[in-house]
Order: sequence, then C-alpha cells, then structure tokens
Amino acid sequence: MKTLSLKNIFLFLSISFLIFSCAPRLSSSFVKDGYKDKTYSKIAVVGISKDLTSRLAFERTAVNLFKDNGINAVQGIDMFPQNMSEKDQQPANLIKIIKENNLDGIITMSLISTNDGHRYQKGESYSIPAGYFRVGKHIYRRYVTVNEPGYYVPTKSYVIEAVLYNLKGELVEGQETWVWTGESALIDPSSLQSAALTFSREMVGQIIKDEIIISK
Repeated sequence: MKTLSLKNIFLFLSISFLIFSCAPRLSSSFVKDGYKDKTYSKIAVVGISKDLTSRLAFERTAVNLFKDNGINAVQGIDMFPQNMSEKDQQPANLIKIIKENNLDGIITMSLISTNDGHRYQKGESYSIPAGYFRVGKHIYRRYVTVNEPGYYVPTKSYVIEAVLYNLKGELVEGQETWVWTGESALIDPSSLQSAALTFSREMVGQIIKDEIIISK
C-alpha cells in the first residue's frame, strides 16, 4: 500500500523560503532505492516562497518544460494557494486536495541552508606614464604598472532543495513517499525571479536526463 508522508509535505507547505539569482545547477541528487514506477498522470509543481513572483516563475517555467517533454504537470498555486491557513494545511485537508485534483505526484522546492562568507577580490592593475628614456636616436615613454591592494567582499550562499513525491495508490499519513531529491548551491544572489527561472530549468533538465520521470 503506497503511503504519503503528510508530515514532510506539511512542513514544506509551512516553511517560507527565498529563491535568488546567480546561475545555479543541481550540485547533487539522490534517488530512493527501489524507485521504478516513473510515469505519472498528473504532477503538481509547488514552489514555496513569501515572494509570489518568484513562486509563479518557478512553477510556470517548470510546468511548461515538463509539458514540452510529454509530462502532464500543473502549477501548485492553483491547489495550494499562497499563505494557506494552518487549518488548510492539516493532513486531512492535504489528502482531500490531492484526491480532488487527481494528483499522483508533487514536486516541492525549498531553501535548506544559508551561509555567509568572504571572497577575495583582486585589486585592479593599470599602467601610468613615468617619464622618458632614450634608445639611440629614439625617445620612448616609460610606463610603470600599479597594483592596487586586494580586499575581501562579503558573500552569501543558499542551498535549494527540490523533492519529488510519489503519491500513487492509497494515501495514508505517516510513511515516506519521496523518491528523488536534488540540491543546488546559489552564490551571491541578486534577483528572485531570475534564480527561479534558472533553477527550474536545471531541475527539469536533470529529471528528464536521469529519467526520474518518464512520459507516458
């Protein structure tokens, strides 16, 4: 009997996370032992964020890419609206939403860690005139190179995790149903929407390449 880890999905739907910009790629991924049933009838893509724009960018991009590869995917915002109340996030209600929408898979994405650090920035080098010198009948201008001192700049990195849940069969609270996870490290973020778009492309690309989900 296939069971649903409502505890984990509840936590994902309850935690707010931030998606930022750089050029992320999935740095690691893991497939659960024994995962074989890789076709899905309907998968919901759920981005969990306080920033609605970044959530919509992630969901919309991932859904379109899945559809381009013959996989039926829908945006989670239509079933799991922004700022769900605590009552709506109760396991019984999540099961009801999943059943009413005929979902047999969910992909979530969340921030799992942030780290502050420093990066060494090399100082600029440039040439300046420093008089003249003679070589035979010719006069040349002399230049010297000036090297400015380097310095350290603060950096912030974010590790984003995507999780695929297999919800086929009867839904029962308590047991794990995750079948795949993938992570990506984002360094020095600057734009929410840009990172959401980039991460979703990398995530779907790896899922398709590794045949984590196969079109029917």
